[in-house]
Amino acid sequence: MKLSPHFLSLGLAMLSILLIFYYHGKYTEQLNKAVQLQSELLEQQNEIVNQQERIRLLSELDNQHTKELAHAKSEIDVLRNDVAAGHRRLRIAATCNQGKAGSSSGMDDAASPRLEDSAIRDYFTLTERVTTMQAQLEGLQDYIKTQCQ
Repeated sequence: MKLSPHFLSLGLAMLSILLIFYYHGKYTEQLNKAVQLQSELLEQQNEIVNQQERIRLLSELDNQHTKELAHAKSEIDVLRNDVAAGHRRLRIAATCNQGKAGSSSGMDDAASPRLEDSAIRDYFTLTERVTTMQAQLEGLQDYIKTQCQ
């Protein structure tokens, strides 16, 4: 059985066409994968840019609140030092119970009432803690407003 050159060339042409379709399909498949991966890469890059912007905004917000807290604490320290040095006085509004109407007071010329040193320290400690708590609360509120939308 001898193959004629026509059948041989026809067989080679058909084999070539089949190979062309096969490799074209593989090329199209790989091209679609590349386009999909390029799209995913672009999405991830955009997400990274968004996260970096959020980090920058959070850093600015944190720096702002940290500066405000440091300023408030320094004001409290200045006030504490002034009270300790006697440049300022810590006054607390208070009322005293009146004695009986007919009784005379025992000390008309007494010095004005003064808090004990431990009460003054406690007052400044409490003031500092309230200031810290308030700054933390404001920071969390700003975080919620800017990041949890």
